[in-house]
Amino acid sequence: MDVLDIENLHKSYGRLRVLRGLNLRLTRGEVYGILGPTGAGKSTLIHILMGFLKPSDGTIQMLGTTNLETSRVRVGYLPEQMRYHLRYTAREYLTFLGHLSDMNGAPLRRRVEEELERTGLSHVANQKLATFSRGMLQRVGIAQALLANPPLLLLDEPTGGLDPVSRHEVLDILSRLRSPDRTILLCTHHIDEIEYLCDRAGVLINGRLVVEVAVHQVRGISPA
Repeated sequence: MDVLDIENLHKSYGRLRVLRGLNLRLTRGEVYGILGPTGAGKSTLIHILMGFLKPSDGTIQMLGTTNLETSRVRVGYLPEQMRYHLRYTAREYLTFLGHLSDMNGAPLRRRVEEELERTGLSHVANQKLATFSRGMLQRVGIAQALLANPPLLLLDEPTGGLDPVSRHEVLDILSRLRSPDRTILLCTHHIDEIEYLCDRAGVLINGRLVVEVAVHQVRGISPA
């Protein structure tokens, strides 16, 4: 089953064409990587899928419907730069976000604890986010994206700005997210992340998906 089907997607700002006829189809349980340099259009694509931007042209079917307002509530999202309420503890913050998604009571408490455990944050769950390192905050970001157990997960440069140790820890967490019931779209400019995490990959250059390959074919292609 196609979880995401994008056809002839365009996005322009005046004469600046950011996405140029992009086509993409993701199936259930697939981990797909989009590899491209800064400015290629990766974040623009994610922002359109999340409803932050409107496309100039093209069609999108996501989670079985073209009504994206309906489907977006079932999408987990980790932005490239996430803003945190640093006065909260990790547990308080995830609980707060769960309430915003109409999660409550015992089911919410259970999901919060599951995601704290998954991301290795249980032992610091009662510490203020203001005390967290950049890598720990990124793990909180992953936890919030997974809180509602979404069937589609969008990850925008999930290791951006991390030191090597934190990057390794985040990649280890992401590698364990694979599930027959979860489709993941990963945008990155790191070819090793594509190799480590993905089944298939596409190279995005100047708003065009210029090549798609299976993961074993990734080495040797260049996003630049």
